[in-house]
Amino acid sequence: RLLWRSAGVVSSRGRRQRRAADSIFRRSEKSDTTTTGRVGVDVRTFPCEFRAAWLSSSVPSPNEEKNHHLDSCARGVGQIIFLNSVEGGGFVLISLAIGDPLLATLAGCGSFFSTTTARLFGGDEEMIRSGLYGYNGALIGCAASAFGSAYVPYAALATFVGACATAPLTHVLGKSLSTPQFTWVFNAVTLASLLSTRPLLGSGASAESTDIIATTPIVLESSFVGVSQIFLVDSPYPGIGIVGAIAYYSPKLALHAVGGSFSGCLVGLACGADPSDVSFGLWGYNSALSSMAVAAFFVETRSSIVLSASSAVVSGALFGSMSTFFATSGLPCLTLPFCTVASAGMLLDGLFGLKLADVPHSPEKN
Repeated sequence: RLLWRSAGVVSSRGRRQRRAADSIFRRSEKSDTTTTGRVGVDVRTFPCEFRAAWLSSSVPSPNEEKNHHLDSCARGVGQIIFLNSVEGGGFVLISLAIGDPLLATLAGCGSFFSTTTARLFGGDEEMIRSGLYGYNGALIGCAASAFGSAYVPYAALATFVGACATAPLTHVLGKSLSTPQFTWVFNAVTLASLLSTRPLLGSGASAESTDIIATTPIVLESSFVGVSQIFLVDSPYPGIGIVGAIAYYSPKLALHAVGGSFSGCLVGLACGADPSDVSFGLWGYNSALSSMAVAAFFVETRSSIVLSASSAVVSGALFGSMSTFFATSGLPCLTLPFCTVASAGMLLDGLFGLKLADVPHSPEKN
């Protein structure tokens, strides 16, 4: 409807609109930026045409949403070893592809499936963006490649079903535990599925494998194999690449990874373990994870360093007993020793000079 007025005269409606616009822009100049990067303005006070433009500019494009989702999936791979980093997750996948391209593919797919499931059922957005819904799914993909069917479609199907199942379990467990949930969900889903196949039942070390002599170079190499065994890969070269990815994120965290794995290997030799098991890194991966967990969650002090080394040793010893027990059922103990030791370690907060970081990241930033 047109409102006719003489030249130079502004209607009362026009004056109200101009005053509203001036007030909005004055407030926007004084407001602080919010977490979304936009000034703190109440959008409801905008005139209709301004409000529509504001809201349309705040909606991410489909390409931006796709990139954010893929970033979350990459972080999910990195979060297996406490790397909240897109680059770290990418480097880990590249390193895994060197040792086992199929396993690397299924790990990436597992993180994608679990992260997508979490987003579909409305999981916590901050956890999704940090990759905390993806790492259990990525490990499911690794397990499907290592223990599952050699027929790739079956392995892919197992990855899809198992990874999707981890998302709601992660959501429920996160509300139930007072400590970080680590890889409890991965252990539960994988062991439940392996009960029907029992992949280790009747398997044993060959005569050739027991002839390995545990020299210092072998133990050093086993330390890197132990790091790669976190992802169920038996090769030192992916381990070296993974340690490089950790060092890119946090050099001190990389030292904890290698040192923890080395300690686990020494514990295995001290316990009289088969040298072939030590050389395959089986005694190292739980110890590496336990040592890294302390470094990632606690403020770095002399007490935390002692706890890190102690956790590595205890995890190695617990692996020896748990692996023997689970072997009778033809099952691997996976990362149960790490979960047990790391969860117990979190309860020491406030004791012996130990303090959990307000925002866990790395020894340098905690």
